[in-house]
Amino acid sequence: MTEDGGRLARAIERAGETFARWRPSGDPTGSRDLVVRAGLVAIVALLTLALFPPSRVRDVPVVRSGTVAAEDVIAPVDFAVPRAQEDLERRREQAALTVPPVFSVVSSAADSALARFEAYLDRVAEAEVGPEAEAERLEPLNRVDGRGLGLRTTELRALGDPAVRRRLLAFAGEVFPDVYVGAWLVNAEAMANIASAQIAVQHPGGEEILVPRSEVIALRPGAEIPTLERRAPELEPDLRRLALQLLPGLLSPNLRPRAGLTVVRRAEARAEVDPIESEVLEGELIVGAHTRVTPQQERRVAALRSELERRRSGFSPEDLRVALGRLLLSASILLLFGFYLFTYRRDVFDDFRALTVVVVVWSLIVALGAFVDGVDAIPPFAAPIALASVLVAVLWDTRLSVAVTLFLVVYLASQGDLGFPLLWVGLFGGLAGGWSVRRIRRRTDFYESLLFIGVGHAVALGALALLRLWSWTDFGVAVGWGFLSAAVAVFIAMGLMPVLEWASGRTTDLTLLELADLNRPLLKRLLLEAPGTYHHSILVGNLAEAAAERIGANSLMARVGAYYHDIGKMERPEYFVENQRSGANPHNALTPRASARIVRRHVEDGVELANAAGLPEVVLDFIREHHGTTRLDYFWREEAERGRIEGRPSREFVYPGPSPRTKETAVVMLADSVEAASRVLHEPTPERFRETIRRIVETKLEQRQLDQADLTFRDLAALEDAFVSVLGGIHHHRIEYPTLALRSEEGEDAPEGPVSRIGRPSA
Repeated sequence: MTEDGGRLARAIERAGETFARWRPSGDPTGSRDLVVRAGLVAIVALLTLALFPPSRVRDVPVVRSGTVAAEDVIAPVDFAVPRAQEDLERRREQAALTVPPVFSVVSSAADSALARFEAYLDRVAEAEVGPEAEAERLEPLNRVDGRGLGLRTTELRALGDPAVRRRLLAFAGEVFPDVYVGAWLVNAEAMANIASAQIAVQHPGGEEILVPRSEVIALRPGAEIPTLERRAPELEPDLRRLALQLLPGLLSPNLRPRAGLTVVRRAEARAEVDPIESEVLEGELIVGAHTRVTPQQERRVAALRSELERRRSGFSPEDLRVALGRLLLSASILLLFGFYLFTYRRDVFDDFRALTVVVVVWSLIVALGAFVDGVDAIPPFAAPIALASVLVAVLWDTRLSVAVTLFLVVYLASQGDLGFPLLWVGLFGGLAGGWSVRRIRRRTDFYESLLFIGVGHAVALGALALLRLWSWTDFGVAVGWGFLSAAVAVFIAMGLMPVLEWASGRTTDLTLLELADLNRPLLKRLLLEAPGTYHHSILVGNLAEAAAERIGANSLMARVGAYYHDIGKMERPEYFVENQRSGANPHNALTPRASARIVRRHVEDGVELANAAGLPEVVLDFIREHHGTTRLDYFWREEAERGRIEGRPSREFVYPGPSPRTKETAVVMLADSVEAASRVLHEPTPERFRETIRRIVETKLEQRQLDQADLTFRDLAALEDAFVSVLGGIHHHRIEYPTLALRSEEGEDAPEGPVSRIGRPSA
């Protein structure tokens, strides 16, 4: 490895060691972990500051033309109001059109015109036109430079006479110099492009004059040239019309357009148009409260916002103070939320994965709120606060969802322009969302949640509509936004739920519903390999579900945990009495210690099978805790009777545990023992069930198996009632149906004796 590569490797190693020192240590109250959690607060606060940058622009209300202003808008600074873009462009075009096109004087125009006329006469001479020339032959002579001269056939034939040509050439030589004196002649095409009332004429010496457009003559055959009109009577009558028609078409213009200079001057004229419509002074009233906003006032308010934004483009001490204030405000609310978690929800505060997921959800809502705040078309109350409420309620519970909703709406309402509407509507929608998913039993329940959130938004918006005197149309549009926000929250929650469930290590009711499917491979295998255990687990599930429902625990979790609590028995099903159908008991050939090891082993086997099947940790807790740390008394006593207990550790006769740490695992422990005990009762009655259940509960209490389960005596009494009710349904008495003699009244194949007893056998 090169020296540079070695330095890089050492730097990476040092960075890893630094991270290892500062990562969560598992002690949430230790200085290292508190610093990490404080870092999360700083990250979220800085992210919020980046998404909601401090700006005085936010103090300027948004007003729209045609609406009624709710408050006075007063200019806090001097600023200019720019013209509307359409108006500015129109004024610039008008200014450009007022610039006259520039032409320069051509001094040699008379000589050019005479030379051109001579060239034309030479063409006629070469054509040898005679008095009898046909019209088709004469047609080329009627065009010059692609333009028609408008001569008649007789006139073209007359040009074939050399005397006529000489007379016209002499006349042109005399007249052409006079034609250009005081006359402004341009090509017809250039004349068509002159839209202004004047043109600028530049003389060779640099002098420039303005000439009215009416004095400019467009050269075309037959055009009225004053000098020609005045001198034409000098010609013989036969040549007069020919000269007036032919000569104007062959004259050369004495004005040449300067298109480039014209474009430059018009661009300068456009640039000289003032883009400022008006000036507004500090303290001037822009819009009065309770007055209808005009388009001009709307432009003024927009100009004020732009001016304030421009003034804040730099970084000043004032900016630093506002930013620090925002940062402190955000951090304070986050610290209060953290204090709530530390005080009332240590399960979330202590679990760094769970805390990180809460931070991610919080940051997602802040980002969505910033998006809503940045789009004027979206009302502030459309920020999907309910998304956080639904996610937290499904991942944890409704109580935490309520707390997150309360802190989050206050946090977002303090940012940007979101304010009271978000606080009010978000609170209603968030609480409705958290309550609506408290019991998810199928994925379609999310659509019911959407309805609840939308209705919550509608109720809150109804109150706002009454307070602010909204019209029915405004209220309908607001409710539409409310339902759209609810839909966004629910559908994003459905998409994010699997990812956040994995990231937080939580097991939601949706996953439990999937695990409760009896067609899952592990449960089907349990049915085939240990059918007695399978049916025992189903009955325990029924008992546990009813009991958990009675005490307010998670009944679905209890039922799923009961389904899987004994899957370890699949490894050696014949060693458990519920699977011994032939009557042979393999424990008879084993020592009590060996039997205890086998029976005790089903807990560890169950954990291994559950890990291999990818079951979540919450289900593994049922496998580990359903026997707690109780002793296998039967084998213990049998070993004691053989005198082999003294001096030997009893660990082999105790389940590995731990004892139940939740209400659900404690309920399954009791349901497991109650179901097994109910099987050996003779003539089961509710009184005997109650006595057996009470004895089992007292035994577990004496063994201190329920110390960590947070069960009260009231809960234990409710569990007793629930167990008795379910066991009464399972072990109910069945009536004996009398023997019925079924005889055929007709037919030779009817049986002669009575048919055996029909009906279900007694349970």
